[in-house]
Amino acid sequence: MGADTVRPMAERIDVGRIELAYERRGEGPAVVFVHGLGGRKESWEAVLAAVVSAGYEAIAIDMGGAGDSDRPAGPYSVEGWAADLIGLLEGLSIPRAALVGHSVGCMVVEHAALALEDRCPALAMLGGAVAWGPGFDAALNERAELARSGRMREVADAVATTGFSEEARTERPELIERFVELFVANDPEGYAESALATARGRMLEPDAIRCPALAFAGSEDPVTPPDASKEIAAAMPRGEFTTVADGAHWCQMELPEAVGDLLAEFLGRSGIG
Repeated sequence: MGADTVRPMAERIDVGRIELAYERRGEGPAVVFVHGLGGRKESWEAVLAAVVSAGYEAIAIDMGGAGDSDRPAGPYSVEGWAADLIGLLEGLSIPRAALVGHSVGCMVVEHAALALEDRCPALAMLGGAVAWGPGFDAALNERAELARSGRMREVADAVATTGFSEEARTERPELIERFVELFVANDPEGYAESALATARGRMLEPDAIRCPALAFAGSEDPVTPPDASKEIAAAMPRGEFTTVADGAHWCQMELPEAVGDLLAEFLGRSGIG
């Protein structure tokens, strides 16, 4: 695959401190997608199609330091990424938007939803956690060091090993190739600072989220197991929990149809229009 498959034409918007890259599709109530560590807007590409088909406008962003967005000097933070997300909504004149996050993106959208209040009518979080488990910060610090020493491919291969099911790794080499290609296309220093910010991240006040909230995970996710999503759902007053059968941590890439259908059904029930 060539560079054009990694970096399709993206729009950019000044959100105050940096410019964010984003992809915007469809018409209808807005749904904004925030990737996790090592991801970028393209990791949602097949899910966006399902959400657009269900009658929504889908917007996928590259967080600061990732993809085609600016890569400012660190340190980065979940709080800063959430502020950038709100800046994007304001810059695009979007008064209300449902938010969807993956992994550390779940923390980002939780922070943003608290600030947006009723301007966030629904919240969906895939493979997230209220706070990371023991040892997670040390693993991310190690990844940051590897990225800075020019070993992004090594990091990508390790992430793919835990991020995808054994079936996907053995029977769908083109999927793993696509994931690794997207991963290593990120700037190493931007990735390193993002890893350190992820290690420091946590949700702020999940019990203060008043909108409908879906916390879900791949049933076979060893990175953020389903119990972590169950904890998120239990902490939010209108939280609900489910799993994506046979999915691992990156199930939005491995099982995009299942993830897209689940999101479309949740958004429909939430009445975000």
